[in-house]
Amino acid sequence: MKKLISIILTIVMVMSLVACGTPEVGTSTSSDVTSSGEENLKVGFSLPSMTFPFYVRMYDQINIEGEARGWEVSFVDGNLDANTQMSGLQDMINDNVDVLIIATWYIDALVDIFAQCEEKGIAVFLMDNMTIPSGTENAITFTTGTDNYNAGVVGGTWYANELKLQNRTTINVATISSQTEQALKRGQGFISGMEENGITVNVLNTFDGGKRETAMTMAEDALTALEGIELIFGSSAQDSLGAYDATIGANRTEVAIMGFDGEDEELALVDEKGNYVGTITQDPNGQATLVSSYVDMWVAGETFEQKEETPAGVYTPAGQLKGSDITG
Repeated sequence: MKKLISIILTIVMVMSLVACGTPEVGTSTSSDVTSSGEENLKVGFSLPSMTFPFYVRMYDQINIEGEARGWEVSFVDGNLDANTQMSGLQDMINDNVDVLIIATWYIDALVDIFAQCEEKGIAVFLMDNMTIPSGTENAITFTTGTDNYNAGVVGGTWYANELKLQNRTTINVATISSQTEQALKRGQGFISGMEENGITVNVLNTFDGGKRETAMTMAEDALTALEGIELIFGSSAQDSLGAYDATIGANRTEVAIMGFDGEDEELALVDEKGNYVGTITQDPNGQATLVSSYVDMWVAGETFEQKEETPAGVYTPAGQLKGSDITG
């Protein structure tokens, strides 16, 4: 009788296991992100460099957001090198992260990374970017950033309004920029913003920049060679700060400097109300917070648009202005 009871109990246990079901490889379980929320979310995070305050702010904010949500965040610093960033991202893919959050200067070089993410079901969230490479549309879950041309327009619109307050309708400008597409669009947008708001802009010359020392040398040439120069626009903080150094060294502070990036040194110079008249600002903290909110939506299974622009603003002697404050 005892043997019969034992057999019956064994059969009942087996039937109970079958009824509950045994998860197959690749199916969701209670420990998966989609069923348990974000507490177990493995997030790979990478930036192109930690040498710029813009990315340091982005780094700090993602970590704040991740800690609040219980994410397990791993980080890779690209150290201004495409291969370094790619290798770090590959390691995180191999570590089976659930999500990659990336800002990069080398997006075209990451096509294979994106393809692997699509194959493995890893969600990719991009920051500081508004361009999705052709063929990777299905791999990118969400992207946000400041459109470089539009940001330039915001800055040009603000400066045009400042000129009109001085009853001025023309200005002689030199620009300093690296020769990347992004940087060139910033300068083009800045000039267009002034022209679209009633200012006749005479572009005296465009100089190659990208580094502070290079920009300083180019600005020194501009101050010497360009008669009637009134404004130098730098399409990065390094370009505009180099130009500022040149004006101070040459005692040419009648030449205004307009920057882009909103780095701490720029803000301090603008606050002095000297010839560093303003800088176009992006919102790294806001981008990090926005991406984190979209990760929440992804975890919850909600649908959303693939792109959302984070508008630019301008830091002025009167303080920080939003793009909507300037363009109406």
